[in-house]
Amino acid sequence: MDSIYYKLQKTVKVLLFLCLMPFYHVSAQSKTDSISSFLKLEMTRRNIPGLQVAIIRNGKLEMLKSFGLANIENRVAVNDSTIFSINSATKAFTGVAIMQLVERGKIDLQAPISRYLDSLPGNWRALKIQQLLTHTSGLPDFIDTRKGGNVEGLPYPEALKAIREYPMEFAAGEKMRYNQTNYVLLGQIIEKLSGKTFEQFIKSRQFDSAGMKKTGFGDSRDVYMDKAPTYRLSKTTEGNFIKGKTLERIWEEFRELRSTAGINSSAAELARWMIALQNGTLLKSQSLRMMWEAGKLNNGDYSGWAQGWVARKNTAPRAVAGIGGARSWFYVYPDHNLTVIILTNLSTNQPEDLAPEVAGFYYPELKSINGGSLPEAVLPLRALLEKEGYTKAIALSERIKKRDGKFYLSQRDLTNWAYYLLLIQQEHKKALEIFKLYIYLYPTDVNGYEGLAETYEADGDIKNAISTYKKVLEIEPKNTNAEKKLNALQNQ
Repeated sequence: MDSIYYKLQKTVKVLLFLCLMPFYHVSAQSKTDSISSFLKLEMTRRNIPGLQVAIIRNGKLEMLKSFGLANIENRVAVNDSTIFSINSATKAFTGVAIMQLVERGKIDLQAPISRYLDSLPGNWRALKIQQLLTHTSGLPDFIDTRKGGNVEGLPYPEALKAIREYPMEFAAGEKMRYNQTNYVLLGQIIEKLSGKTFEQFIKSRQFDSAGMKKTGFGDSRDVYMDKAPTYRLSKTTEGNFIKGKTLERIWEEFRELRSTAGINSSAAELARWMIALQNGTLLKSQSLRMMWEAGKLNNGDYSGWAQGWVARKNTAPRAVAGIGGARSWFYVYPDHNLTVIILTNLSTNQPEDLAPEVAGFYYPELKSINGGSLPEAVLPLRALLEKEGYTKAIALSERIKKRDGKFYLSQRDLTNWAYYLLLIQQEHKKALEIFKLYIYLYPTDVNGYEGLAETYEADGDIKNAISTYKKVLEIEPKNTNAEKKLNALQNQ
């Protein structure tokens, strides 16, 4: 049985398609009208119920628009006052808070965290503040991302205590691995040095300073005026829920994790914050440049994170971003004095690729068709593959490596590229070749085989999907996801 949302969704798709056709091809459209049309079509294609967008150019708000439904059940439309969860994009506010304390002489980014926190495990004490900010600390994560929830199924305080006995995941500075423990510790440092709770410090030094009157912290249990619920399309078929078609609510609970997630805001208020950030109200220009400077690993490679911000691109045109909950994000292009803020109420796969597309209306080199949304490390190879064919991925990568000894494709960059091709561009054949390249470069890493199996499955090649899932289980016998997938495919 179709859900109410699914029926409404089909009606909205038809209406949007009919309404937008006459306008999308009008040559005299303004940029903002063109962007609006593009976003409406993408909302239809991606099943996004509600969306806000704000664009800032040269320190001024150029566009502020709202589309769709904030609340499906009650058919409440999104308006400019609608509040959305920004989830882990909260980390950007944590980065600003740390830099504000740096300006006051209270924090040195290169100092060991033991200077600011007592009673740390011995192998944590020498870690630097900057390594927490850039996720290069090697600390164990108290969240078990494979199983969901905290390690050992423990409540937050017990989980945080338990990981103090865990070994380091890698030597500090050797890798980048996204990790909530890093930002919990940063939150503790902010509270100790400011003498305020994290929420109080962020409110007084950022929300109030930027004129963000409706922005604050809150969870699903809180009554928050004008807030849109967070939805996702069901991941399983169960009862009346149809996988990938039935809308369900997501429960959000960040009460003890405020320095990692939990801010609720609107595109309009985030635009005020972004303008205040760039005009010197919140940080001096030197501190802003330092905050947006991408961190480096011990071998000199970029880590993929700046101080609280994702470093999406490190060469011109540079891009840093706050991304949260696979649903809300803000991109800053410092070289172009351009910021794109997009908030949605649907958690989905890689929605942040919309930001480069919107930015591409101003600067075409930022569009995905020109590689604008991809990791910069893959761009030399991508250029050759687009000319000579993706089936030559392995040979062409070797050709580039012989020409440029510094050419290096990380697991993270290959994963982002392959899943972008698979999930966003629906280019299954291209994604297959990138996953094959992943396996060629990292033959013992199970993630490449999992991605390859998923792509075979999406492409309808069940035989190869089954054999690849079997390979996953050879490498990792207790991989429950592969077991479930294999059983389902073999029983078709």
